Amino acid sequence: MKRQLSAILYADVADYSRLTGQDEEKTHQQLNTGLNLLTAKIAAHDGSKVHEAGDAILAEFSSATDAVDAAFEFQKAMATREIDPAEGEQIEFRIGVNVGEVIRDRDDIYGDGINIAARIQEVA
Repeated sequence: MKRQLSAILYADVADYSRLTGQDEEKTHQQLNTGLNLLTAKIAAHDGSKVHEAGDAILAEFSSATDAVDAAFEFQKAMATREIDPAEGEQIEFRIGVNVGEVIRDRDDIYGDGINIAARIQEVA
């Protein structure tokens, strides 16, 4: 299998299940807003969104700096957004960035580098 070194960005919403249980429609609207904004930041920094799954997004960059810049600009934009929901009800994305080898197969990427990025976001 062919491997490639990539910068991997993995993002997920903290407490998504709890927020959905409290207000499904509001949470879904905030999720869409966040995913659209993150997708735009990924593209603006020469990254490519590999896939979305529920409240998570996986992206690949050729540069670690671009991946970190995309994550930073996204978090900055989320912190200053116009929406100001009550404490405990706002969407907060956790983002992990890792550099590692990936295997490209079936229009997706696989490998331990992705697993590490996902573990980093869990503690972010």
